[in-house]
Amino acid sequence: MKNMEYVEQNFYYHNDKIQSTDNLHPFEKLTGKNVYEVIRVREGIPLFLEDHLRRFRAFAGSVGLPLTDSDDILINRLYQLIDKNGAFDQNIKLIWNKDMGLLAFFTKSPYPPARYYQTGIKTTLLNLEREDPNIKIQREAYQKTVLAEREKTGSYEVLLVDHEGNVTEGSRSNLFIVKGEKLYTPPAKNVLLGIVRSKIVAICQQQQIDIIEQNIPVTELNTIDGAFISGTGNDVLPIASIDSFKLASVKSPVISSIMHEYDRLVKEYIASKKDI
Repeated sequence: MKNMEYVEQNFYYHNDKIQSTDNLHPFEKLTGKNVYEVIRVREGIPLFLEDHLRRFRAFAGSVGLPLTDSDDILINRLYQLIDKNGAFDQNIKLIWNKDMGLLAFFTKSPYPPARYYQTGIKTTLLNLEREDPNIKIQREAYQKTVLAEREKTGSYEVLLVDHEGNVTEGSRSNLFIVKGEKLYTPPAKNVLLGIVRSKIVAICQQQQIDIIEQNIPVTELNTIDGAFISGTGNDVLPIASIDSFKLASVKSPVISSIMHEYDRLVKEYIASKKDI
């Protein structure tokens, strides 16, 4: 499809109407800026949905396209979409567009193989900056550049480097590095503030792990003890290598502790929603 959207399952929502995926005309008419959000459904529960809707609403407001539906309406619609499709573990994407309104649909969900959590992932550096790093706006050229780099290097994730030589974030994830027993992550103003990132910050505060927001120069990567990415589709995923730098991230007690706590948080959230 022209707009690069992957619409899966049998039904999607276009504003307040449920539609069959046999008819994808609204997707063909998407033009201009699309503000979007991706939410992972696990065990039939949209994970951290309230956080995602808060961020989505903020994105929409910041580009002058405030959302018109209440959270209650959106939550109800998304649960109906999950139920109607019988979906269990897949990503839902929301697109808010000036002309077409709101689209909610199940999309391609490339989750990492389970073994990556034990082995770590391969990553590569790329000199690339996103415009408006704090907002999720679809940009085809950016997506194509990142995809080409992933395929060329055989990397699971591309780590973006800004014009000052600092690693800022992954193409679809946030980045954390470990030095000693401390965790470092790029400043909030320079990155997309991921929902999983916010959960990790809270975990660190509870576990009394020092977490420091500061620039991460490429020139200092050879001094770090470990690293991981976080994101809706990745959870907390250790990094085994950044180009030629090899990292023992999977052996880091700090990373293991954060992975364990995040898994517990997810299970707790799912259980709380199933009890309703």
